[in-house]
Amino acid sequence: MKKTPLLALAALLLSACGSSSPALSRVTSAPAASSETTSAEAVSSAQASEEATSVLPSSSVFVAPTAEDFVPRYLNKIASYKTYKAVTKGSTKATVFFIETVQSIDVTLIKSEYSYLKNESHSNMVNTVHEAYFRGEKTAYRNNNEAKYTVATLNEYLDVYGVYPFDAAIEGYLCGEGCIQSVEPIETEQGYAFKLTFDPEKSTNNVRMQMKAFGGLDDYPRFSSIVIDVYVKSDLTPDHLDVTADYVAKMFLESNCHQEYRVDFSSFDETIEVPNLDEVKSEYDF
Repeated sequence: MKKTPLLALAALLLSACGSSSPALSRVTSAPAASSETTSAEAVSSAQASEEATSVLPSSSVFVAPTAEDFVPRYLNKIASYKTYKAVTKGSTKATVFFIETVQSIDVTLIKSEYSYLKNESHSNMVNTVHEAYFRGEKTAYRNNNEAKYTVATLNEYLDVYGVYPFDAAIEGYLCGEGCIQSVEPIETEQGYAFKLTFDPEKSTNNVRMQMKAFGGLDDYPRFSSIVIDVYVKSDLTPDHLDVTADYVAKMFLESNCHQEYRVDFSSFDETIEVPNLDEVKSEYDF
């Protein structure tokens, strides 16, 4: 299909669905938003644990989660695992002047001693790939299959990309005070499920930074709706998430974006092979 300027513009909007403009300061995700950058996984886990401690039942007998205590208990549970894998599949639709383009979402995340992120987005016009390895305060990352990785501190990475996958957040959306508007139970045959509605402004600071880095638009995206359905097993181990978000992104023209994707979790506390890890470790002293 011939790429008209308008279609190409829509594709660029869709590939980023983010922005670049006045700088945002990354904020920590729990227990409340702050201007201080948090980088260590241990700090994130501690924050989740601290918030969860105030709502967890005092006895050792398991108590079913409620709307009031579900989020901190969920964050505490996922932070307690040393390893797991999360695979994301979905799409984003962007509309410019009644022309709609669709961009795939394909993400693999591995938590381990050497953690790994691969974020891919593809359409028939635009293809983007971001890979990152994390260990303690060190990262190695590349974009669009570049020959060389960039080695940086975690703080340096966060100054650009905003989101650390193992912060006490849910899909990068902040969970501190005022960030979640409502938590409602969902009927499910096994385990528990809750619908989380996020505040479109307070919860998106770090996500907007990530979108800026991945795309580079004329302004930060303006969110109007973020809803995440969280499904967990009977012991609160994550099973899957269903995420929907609506926002406006701008590059010369504004595009209305609608995003839907699913995240499936597996391999908790199992040994997980990290792709190309030996090569990255040997070449970059990672």
